[in-house]
Amino acid sequence: MHIDMFKAFRQFVTEQGVLFYYNGYLSQPIVAATGEALRGRLEADNGSGKVSRKVFSTFVEMMQNILHYSEGGSVDLNEKVPFGNVAVGRLGERYYIVSGNIISSQHINRLRDKLETIRAMSSDEIKAEYKRKLRGGEQDDNSKGAGLGFLTVAREASEPIEYSFEALPGSNDALSFFYLKASI
Repeated sequence: MHIDMFKAFRQFVTEQGVLFYYNGYLSQPIVAATGEALRGRLEADNGSGKVSRKVFSTFVEMMQNILHYSEGGSVDLNEKVPFGNVAVGRLGERYYIVSGNIISSQHINRLRDKLETIRAMSSDEIKAEYKRKLRGGEQDDNSKGAGLGFLTVAREASEPIEYSFEALPGSNDALSFFYLKASI
């Protein structure tokens, strides 16, 4: 990276209120370490305890999502090592968490249906569905956990979660980049 490009990147993240950014391969130890780094950054940013907890919880869910569902690295599309990006920032009084990772395009319709269903729910409906799933509601066959990830993100968010999919060039439409955003 040229110094001028780094200067532009630094200016951009400053303008966007980025407090924390991670781009790279993931493992459980990396999730734990980045979580601790974010916790320290939130303390330094003087976020309230409740808001900081929500930001941290959302960050961990997004990192876990990448860890469990990423289709591979940024350089070698055939590589199956989890790889992704997460940014946490603050604009005004609102925090935002944005994540991105490569997924198999065959999952787009299922993810879109799940996310649109959650986006259409009220805050009370999200909380009720979360509790129902926590008590052992039906399991999503494609989930590697309890199926609570998107519900957790939506439960913590102060507005509907946002998402998008972008076909990955060079993958013959087999892979896409999945973006997810929550505001707190």
